[in-house]
Amino acid sequence: MIDSASWKSALLELFGGAWTFAAVGPRNHDDWRRDVQAVMKIQVKDPRNWGSLNFPPPGSGSDRKQETPFADLRLDEFDSLLYRVGKKSASQLLVALQGQYYQSSNVPDFENRKERLFECAETVISRFSPEPAYYTNLAAARDDPDVDLLNPDAEWNCLSNFTTDCGLIVVSDSEAGVFWAFDED
Repeated sequence: MIDSASWKSALLELFGGAWTFAAVGPRNHDDWRRDVQAVMKIQVKDPRNWGSLNFPPPGSGSDRKQETPFADLRLDEFDSLLYRVGKKSASQLLVALQGQYYQSSNVPDFENRKERLFECAETVISRFSPEPAYYTNLAAARDDPDVDLLNPDAEWNCLSNFTTDCGLIVVSDSEAGVFWAFDED
């Protein structure tokens, strides 16, 4: 059973110490893209008050912690930038996001941490039961929703103003979650 403590622990294990964004908001619209956009713009709060993370790469000298790391996207842009994936691919991506270039092969001490990282990914995903939809900006998912995303091809549709970004959106009937990592040269 997922609760606030297990949620926070899983988020910190998967996203702590890196340039990341992990937040959830309520579903308030028929169009899930509106709800995801509100989460990305930090216009809504976690409906369960379980917490979020927002650690974008350093900006132009200003304090970016309270600012959104995402570009100002129109709703129709989501359709060309995101691809639907299955649950296994979504879980793999949550694990891979902490590696350089979003590759699990670049996650420090991956083989020893692998089991724990997948447990954390399952904890995050379980919040959105029973049948959520998963989306990513990884081009590898364009033609195959069940693609192996542990070490995907390095091509992304950027949703931020940083050099690269990669992530997962999870949408259920009641909540929308955005889990993202960033890199800046």
